[in-house]
Parts: sequence; structure tokens; C-alpha cells
Amino acid sequence: MTDPITVLGAGPAGLAAGFYAQRRDFDVRLYEAADVVGGNARTLQFGPFRYDTGAHRFHDKNPRVTADVRALLGDDDLHRVDAPSQILWRGRRVGFPPAPGDLARALPLRLLARVAFEQLSLRLRPHAPPQHFEQMARRRYGPTLARLFLLDYTEKLWGAPPSRLSPDVAGSRLDGLDLKTFVLEALGADRRTARHLDGSFLYPTRGYGLIAEATADAIGRERIRTGARITQLAHANEGRIRRVEINGAERVPVGPLVSTLPLTRVLRLLEPAPPAAVQSAAQSVRFRHLRLAVLGLPERARVSPNASLYFSQPDVPFTRLYEPKNRSARMAPSGQTVVVMELPCDPGSDPWRMDAGRLRRLARRTLVDHDLIADDETTVFTSHPVPFAYPVLECGTDRKARRLRRYLDRFENLHLLGRSAQFTYTHVHDLYAQARRLMDELASSS
Repeated sequence: MTDPITVLGAGPAGLAAGFYAQRRDFDVRLYEAADVVGGNARTLQFGPFRYDTGAHRFHDKNPRVTADVRALLGDDDLHRVDAPSQILWRGRRVGFPPAPGDLARALPLRLLARVAFEQLSLRLRPHAPPQHFEQMARRRYGPTLARLFLLDYTEKLWGAPPSRLSPDVAGSRLDGLDLKTFVLEALGADRRTARHLDGSFLYPTRGYGLIAEATADAIGRERIRTGARITQLAHANEGRIRRVEINGAERVPVGPLVSTLPLTRVLRLLEPAPPAAVQSAAQSVRFRHLRLAVLGLPERARVSPNASLYFSQPDVPFTRLYEPKNRSARMAPSGQTVVVMELPCDPGSDPWRMDAGRLRRLARRTLVDHDLIADDETTVFTSHPVPFAYPVLECGTDRKARRLRRYLDRFENLHLLGRSAQFTYTHVHDLYAQARRLMDELASSS
């Protein structure tokens, strides 16, 4: 291939593209708006503590990708973590996913009897395909279990009533909650036979962000330009993106172009702009952001043994808490720990604009109310924004996203890669596999 490959974004997807391009000896250049690589999958230092910008896990689902990542990390090899998660519910802890024993210990007898009756009724009643997520949840769990452990949590996470969300948000995994596994275990399946995506995974010794850093090193830092925000994609209606504009000034001609930028942003950057109908469809597609509340606990060795703790109740604004030390002991000093709490929000909303002091008080109060720390316990605090954390699949959004991708298909040199660019749910092992296939395709077509 004679033309260099241009990659927009140096998060997990962009770095994966650069890595497999470099392995094929392609000339590749990456442009990243931030001052650092890694996107939303970084590991940050906070005093003596380390934490990830999300409750990230590496799943050993693709042997070739796992082997590549192990080779990249070297001494920071992936180690297996077995730390099941729990749901915090009305002062009690319920296993995640809940098994019958968990429910028997947590629920009052009358409520447990109602759940059992609903489960029996559901198994005997045929159903048409669900039209929205709430319908799916109620049909699979019954109204009681769905409301207690799923619907309120889902509305907090996605920022939309479950009746407006597509059944596709369940997928094979709803941010750690697999519907099939939940149902199987609630109906008595052996926990060992059910898939437990949240409790067993691989993790780098010094934090998940080491995958991004090692990948960037393998690409060559000289091929990655940070502080380079893409401000225009010029095409002149010729079926190709001809050049990209960087920071509103510099114009760079491009050949093969891999974009990991959010799908809606790519459409806004096009010059000339797309037709009004395409722009309207793009404006109706949205992403969910996160605020991370990070609390260092210098007087406590550990808060819990769990990978994550989920807040299912609607009056708790946070959706989950994760403790980095339960992934690797090197994430906090001996005798100390750090916890990260996720607060989903929309851009411009009150939680997104909340000042650090108010967020700290809210996070501390949540920990105290759930008996996770003492009221007078010493904490240190920081926060971190995570934009474009999740694409929101409302009913009909998948159709709109397909329409937007079809419009971009007219640009023969443009390739979309990653969760935000494709508006689909993907894990890092998926991104690396997709990037490898893309570079194989480019090699075969050159």
C-alpha cells in the first residue's frame, strides 16, 4: 500500500487499527484530540492510588487477540481475576446475577412467593417478540423481579424509560447484566454453568490503561499526534474523503481513512454537509456520558471483595461502584484502597455540570448510607468525565444508525471502527479482532 493510513482517534479502537497496520508494515498516522492516548480506557494516577476510567475487563474470547495483548504487555501480563459482583438493595447484598438462594435470603416471604408464581406463569405462557426493553424484562423475569433489579437500574443507566429502549440494549450483556444468565440462575440453573461476564476476566497488573500504552509503544509514539482535534472532513461530493482539517487550521490529504470518532460527530464534520434528512437523523441519535467520583480511603484496606457493586434503587443516582484493588493489588498501597462510582448523565445536565464539592458530598453520603464507610472516615477525592461512554439504543435508533452508516458508505476510503463510530456495543477484544480484519482487507485490496 502506497498511501499512508490515517486513523482518527487514539482510543482502544484507533490504537488497535494502528497496531495491526504497523504489523503489516503500512505507513500509518494517528490523530488524537486529547493530550494522551487511551480514550475512555485509561488508567490514571491519583496520589498513591491508580484507577481506570471505567470498570474495564478484558475477556479471553479471542485466542489470537489475547495472545497479541499478552505479547504487548510483557511483564505487565494479564492475570485472571475471579471477583463476583453484587447488587446493593435495601441494605442487603444480592449476588449478581441473583441466584435463588440470594433471593431467598434478601426478599420477604410474600415477595418471594410472588416472584415464584410469576416465574411459573411466565414459563407456561407463550409471547410474541417484545417491542421494547420493559416488555422484554417483564416477560422474562416477571414484573416483580424486573422492577426490583432491572428496570430502575436500566433507566438510570440509559437516561430513558425502559419502554422507550430497544430490546437490543440487552444484547449478550447489559453492562455486566446478562439477561439469559439472570433467568437461568433465578430458575435454578447451576451457577457454574451460567456465563458470568462480570466476575471472571483478565486484567493487567498495573491497570487496564496499560493495554493502550503498550499498544501505542508498539505502533511508535512518533506516529501518534496528540492535541490534534479533527475539525473538518472535506469530500467535495466525489465519493472520497480528500482531506482532514486539524485544529481548525491545518489541512492534511488522506488516503485510506479509519474513523473511531462518534458516528454523529463524523456527520457534523463533513464538508459539504449531508442532506437535511441525514442531519436530522444524526441529531436524534445520542450517547450517554459518565461522571466518575473517585474516593481514596487511606484508613481502609478494602471496601468489599467484589469486582463491582450495583445500585439498583432509583433514589441512588450512581449505577455502580468498582474497587480497583480487587482487580490488582498494585492499584492501591497496602492497607489502603480506592473506589470509583459511576454517575450516568447527559451533556449539559445537572450531574454533568455538578461541581466537584457537591459530587464528593453525594458520593460520600451514598457510601455511608450503604454502610461501606464510616461517617467520620477520612477520604480524598477527585473526579473524571467520561464522554460518549455508551450509545443509547432507543426504539428505532438502530434503524437510524444503519441509515447514517449507509450514507457514509458512499465514501470508499472511509472505514468506521469502534463502539462510538459504529454505534454498537463492543468490547476491547472485539475491537482488536475487527481492526485486524480491516487491515487484512486493506492489504488484500491494495
